[in-house]
Amino acid sequence: MPTFIDTESAWQEALPALRKSSSLALDTETDSFFAYRPKICLLQITVDGEDFILDPLAGFPLDGFGEILADEKREVILHAAENDVIHMQHEFGWRIARLFDTQVSCFILGTPPYSLAGVLETRFDVKLDKRMQRSDWSRRPLSEEQIEYAANDTRYLIGLAGELKERAAEVGRIEEIETECARIAGRSWTPDPFDPDGFRRMNGAKELDDTGLSILSALYLFRHELADRRNRAPYRIVADSALVTIAKKRATHRIDGTPENFWRRYGRQVGDLVRKAKTQRAPARPKRKAQNGAPLPPDVKVRYDALRKWRGTAAGERGVEPFVVARNDLLMDVAKCGPENTEELAATMESFRFREYGEAMRAAMS
Repeated sequence: MPTFIDTESAWQEALPALRKSSSLALDTETDSFFAYRPKICLLQITVDGEDFILDPLAGFPLDGFGEILADEKREVILHAAENDVIHMQHEFGWRIARLFDTQVSCFILGTPPYSLAGVLETRFDVKLDKRMQRSDWSRRPLSEEQIEYAANDTRYLIGLAGELKERAAEVGRIEEIETECARIAGRSWTPDPFDPDGFRRMNGAKELDDTGLSILSALYLFRHELADRRNRAPYRIVADSALVTIAKKRATHRIDGTPENFWRRYGRQVGDLVRKAKTQRAPARPKRKAQNGAPLPPDVKVRYDALRKWRGTAAGERGVEPFVVARNDLLMDVAKCGPENTEELAATMESFRFREYGEAMRAAMS
């Protein structure tokens, strides 16, 4: 059974074990399925065969852990680390000096499955309880099932990392893995601006007439304000499908396909919004902006398309996903550089990638 830490004294007792470790496995659980502004609700840590579940909502300071993560002598192992890195940087200001991401390694080595659940079941015969995947991790107390589920997220990562490193050394992929892990470790949180035209992407929105779109826009903005004020995920206020149904039927009272509790709580406001929106023009469609401010020159587009075609072939031959060979933004940089200037081409990418693919990229563009 993992050690659950929800007091400062228990945290101080655990710190020596963490500080003396040369590697630790780490994961986080957030309330992103429930909150408009997600927060870290659990930190799972495994060191030297011992599992700790740390409760950051208990209110005591997590002094010392930032220094542990920032110690270059210690390797910190996560699976699919990007969101964890971003949340930890945003909430606590923590940075990981030496990150090893086991999912990144699986991608680069072309060894599926790539999800943690798939890895645990395939390699360790551990089947995660799918019911826990959307737990509200902010609620207390946590059940024994939740704690055990959370501990499994880190319990096997150190052993998995060892296997992946051996495989990476055999095929010469250590540098590639380290470079991608360093990129992820440097990620920072940036707020996603609210898009007032996001209602247009809802399923069924394209079938609405102008009046329906006007209503849907008003309902979408109303839901956003509620979600922000109550710090609840928008779908927890009311689902997209219900908003589209209300807009389609011009409903000012509850109809089939819409939740009773939503109408009971907000029915008067929704009715007023619908009646008002019926008298207004549909919101104008936003003007499309040219990518990067201007259309691509024809020669750059030809080279970019040729590189994408080459990448698909190279990924197939290597047995990996195309983005492992090169991401789209890199292909664009290379296409703009052209095939002749070798020095500029080398400057667009990591040294290992240029060694492996530079000549093939030049040939593809030629």
